[in-house]
Amino acid sequence: MLRAMKMERENEQAKSKTKPLLWLIGVPIALLLVGVWQWSRVPSVDETQGQIAEYRAAIQRLDEMMQAHSGPSWATVVVEDENGNKVEATLLKSRMEKAIRELESTSGFNDATRGLQKPLATAAMACSALALLWACLGLAYQRRMGTRAIESREQLLAAFVRGKELLPVYMIVMVALLFGAAIAVMVYELMPVLRHQSYDRTDMRLMIVVVIFSALLLYYGVKILIDVIRAARRPLVVEPLQVMGRIVTREETPQLWAFVAKVAQRVGAAMPDAIVVGLNEGFFVTEYAVRLLNGVEVPKGRVLYLPLPYMAFMDAPEVAAVVGHELGHFIGEDTLYSQRFSPIYTATVRQLHAVAGADDQHDGWRSVVTRPATMFGEMFLDSFHTAVRFWSRKRELAADAVGAQVAGAKAVATSLLRITALEPHVTEALATHWDSAQAVAGGVLGHVRQLVAAKGMVDPRARLENRQSHPFDTHPELAVRLDAVSMPVNDELLRRAMDPAGSDLLREFGLEAQTAATSSQAAANVDVAARVTDISATLQSELASAAAANRQAKIQDLSAMVRAAQTVQPVFSQRISRRTLIGVLVLVVFIPAFLAVVLGAVFLLVGKAPNAHWIGLAVLTPGLGAIALGVWVLKRKGSSASALVIRPDGLQLFNQPAVLAWSAINDLGFTESNGVNLMVRLDLDRQVPAPQLGVSFLRARYVKDKHQLFITLNLNGGKQIAQVRDTLIAYWRACHAKAELQRMGVTVE
Repeated sequence: MLRAMKMERENEQAKSKTKPLLWLIGVPIALLLVGVWQWSRVPSVDETQGQIAEYRAAIQRLDEMMQAHSGPSWATVVVEDENGNKVEATLLKSRMEKAIRELESTSGFNDATRGLQKPLATAAMACSALALLWACLGLAYQRRMGTRAIESREQLLAAFVRGKELLPVYMIVMVALLFGAAIAVMVYELMPVLRHQSYDRTDMRLMIVVVIFSALLLYYGVKILIDVIRAARRPLVVEPLQVMGRIVTREETPQLWAFVAKVAQRVGAAMPDAIVVGLNEGFFVTEYAVRLLNGVEVPKGRVLYLPLPYMAFMDAPEVAAVVGHELGHFIGEDTLYSQRFSPIYTATVRQLHAVAGADDQHDGWRSVVTRPATMFGEMFLDSFHTAVRFWSRKRELAADAVGAQVAGAKAVATSLLRITALEPHVTEALATHWDSAQAVAGGVLGHVRQLVAAKGMVDPRARLENRQSHPFDTHPELAVRLDAVSMPVNDELLRRAMDPAGSDLLREFGLEAQTAATSSQAAANVDVAARVTDISATLQSELASAAAANRQAKIQDLSAMVRAAQTVQPVFSQRISRRTLIGVLVLVVFIPAFLAVVLGAVFLLVGKAPNAHWIGLAVLTPGLGAIALGVWVLKRKGSSASALVIRPDGLQLFNQPAVLAWSAINDLGFTESNGVNLMVRLDLDRQVPAPQLGVSFLRARYVKDKHQLFITLNLNGGKQIAQVRDTLIAYWRACHAKAELQRMGVTVE
């Protein structure tokens, strides 16, 4: 099974590497091929003269055909042009004569446009070829750096630092080359058009498109350069790691500090500068800045974090194995290495986003040109991810070996399995307390104990592919870690992992108050017990306060969402969009009616023929009536009809009596077009029957296979579109907010 999962991951990795290569290599090659095609179209002097001769010969043949025409004088000769279309011979002759004049023109402007075609094609080929070469060089450098990064952690850090410095320069050069090639390609196509004696509508459109796109490419090229420079100069702010915990001093918990000191002595590691015990995360060590949830900053230095919910079910050898593992990271300065590596990684991601334009949310055609550069940045990060994972795996397995040195391989294995078996219960208890602030006797620890007593431990054999949670590093899979200490899962290890009995370790360390169930030896030492601070109770009190504040803020936000969605709001959709309606009315009604009014007025005012005034009235009256009818239709906005009724409990579609409940809609999507049309996509729950619509497919359609409903609305501009979209989202979210409040036991008036 493990082998099959490994092969599946390798196949996915191979597919993920193919797509970036296609972008990185494919776009420059495509631009290069276009440049070669444009170069082949640059006419030489001999080719120009030959084309002129062909046009003249064709004109002569057309003249002969028209002279030989034996039909009526008013009939025209029809021939086929080069595209196979039938046109009049005189029109085709006119086109050829115009082409000859353009080819023979010796004006400075025409000579300049002809002279620019070859340099533009050359520039397109050169920029795209350089971009292709640049991509290949980048891939080679990336492969070399990735290989060096596997050799040692120092090489990894040095290669990444060097790569981080070169990456923005590399991506800017790639973008500049691709933008240059694209601009040259577009401007080339403009040169022949500029030589035309007169510009038709097609010529004007082409010129406008080329000018706009070239200007946009130049704008975004400069913008990307500015964004990358700003990203490189922006100071890097590293936020402290926030945990629900409490600093414990030597005076408060001498037993715990003595235990850690003994483990540190066994492994030959330095003692941590601070020990924090808490209720979230797993075991870890760090030299990062750490901030407690109550706002207290942990003193700088090496910090050891111990989670109470796990320690409550582990014995001393198991905790010693885990603490030995964590202190083993101090031996190889793993924590210092992570502290240096993380800011460099963050800065690299920031520069990558600057080139991609992530902050501006640009997409479409711009992303096609910038995608090779951003793909290279992603491949750069992926190559170092491989090295980081390699060294992270080695560091974690080496730390497990240190833990085995302290407490034995069996203690390492049982600690890993026991933590895995407890993790779902700890997660559930924390979520319950944090989200709903429910009071459970004994707090989070009490809740975990209740869950274990009621459900038992979770079988760790179903989680052998899991990686234990860690705020900084990625642990290897559980099965890999067990194999590394030569302790695969057996009946003895499984019995220990599934044992629901807790331990007295927290009380022995002075982290939990003594109870009536304590041993006689601990109970006899009344003075010591009286001085012990109940660290667990203190932490639970802090968690309860924070959870209560979080719960109250959440209730306020959800209640506001529900109260804002209490009215009934109908949405009217025009049967035909206002823009289309105006166009149809102008062409079909207003222009003919206006001509009829003018003609009728002429007959009435200056007509001299018999019955001219009757003829004028006969023409004028229908014209005025048509204009009045058009104005009336326009005011009615195209016969608007009720499309939706947005209600607190759901959607009423096209005056159907049934209401589609918000809870039946899994997701919404919107597509805007032409500034007046809004298509609403509703992803319906599979259990919901197909809705009754009663309208044509142009207004709404239901896709049975995907269980999606599409509704087309013709609205009055972008403002109404935004209003309808926001209202639908708000009411849909209000339904889920109401359900969440009900789960939390809150009723909204």
